[in-house]
Amino acid sequence: MRAPGRVNLLGDHTDYNDGFVLPMTIDRAVWWAVCANADDRVRLHSVNFDESIEYPLGAHPAVVRGGWSSYVTGVVEELRRRHGLNRGFDGVVYGDVPLGGGLSSSAALEVATTLALQPLLDAPLDPVSAIRLCQDVEHRYAGVRCGIMDQFASRLGRSGCALFLDCRSLAHVDIPLPLDEVSVVIVNSGVERSLASSAYNRRRAECDEAVAHFRRFDPALSALRDVTPQLLDQHGEGLPVRVRNRARHVVEENARVRAASELLSARRFEAFGRSMTESHASLRDLYEVSCEELDGLVDIALATEGVLGGRMTGAGFGGCAVFLTRKALAGELERRVNDDYPARFAVTPTVFVLAGNLEAGAVPDA
Repeated sequence: MRAPGRVNLLGDHTDYNDGFVLPMTIDRAVWWAVCANADDRVRLHSVNFDESIEYPLGAHPAVVRGGWSSYVTGVVEELRRRHGLNRGFDGVVYGDVPLGGGLSSSAALEVATTLALQPLLDAPLDPVSAIRLCQDVEHRYAGVRCGIMDQFASRLGRSGCALFLDCRSLAHVDIPLPLDEVSVVIVNSGVERSLASSAYNRRRAECDEAVAHFRRFDPALSALRDVTPQLLDQHGEGLPVRVRNRARHVVEENARVRAASELLSARRFEAFGRSMTESHASLRDLYEVSCEELDGLVDIALATEGVLGGRMTGAGFGGCAVFLTRKALAGELERRVNDDYPARFAVTPTVFVLAGNLEAGAVPDA
């Protein structure tokens, strides 16, 4: 079984505010090979880390929080508690989603684990239940208060499409993204970041502070998704500047995602690219989750022929940037980044042009 990573084209830090996002899966994934055993023990091996762990099913082991085994054993424990997983198994896992790059390697690992263990459950686990379970694992076992976007995209993203998702209702629409006309280019800045860092969770706390403030003026409001531009303008002055900026990013980004989804559906790629660039400015200036290296990548890209727009992607504080380019000129961006970025930051980037994007599920026969 496999589950892909994802890149978010628009909508970062809106998902945990019940907002709108526009991710797509990538052509890198996590793969599991699993077989049941007869001794009710769990035996796991990670090829990437060359690490193994073994323990009795039902005796959740002490593992490093945020390490690969915390995500896997968390999924195993929640499947046991909620969905009748009562058989031991042996499993081997491998992935080529870049770690710490903002491409949801952890969500791909969680989703792939639920898929691989489906045959050992009492009853089939529907996709949305599996997605919510994986999100809970991220919260409880890794200490990251993530929204639902990463797991949803990994599990239900479709080949050849971006995914417009309402993170409150979970209504979603597949939007064709013709990679024969334009290219999606991902650049790993080489700057690692930890989602479990205090900075990420502090942003969530600041959003909660803004919600509590605006609820004084609209008691029906339950998330920043409900804050209108008018409410923000009328009553935002009562917030600290930092918190008001966080709220403004979420309010404006939600509007940007909805408008840009229509642009993408209409194949208005130049306008869509401008929306990506506007999003980066908001993440940099209002939400303050970019960094010098990510800003530098965007500057280099926007000065390159054929680039329609781009932004940092993921939680920020390092990781990856994503760009939309004209198909015939994607190689020019790769060349410019490989020449200019190391000279400027003394870091070697990793550049890959999406050849397509994968779907979760059984691996097709070769």
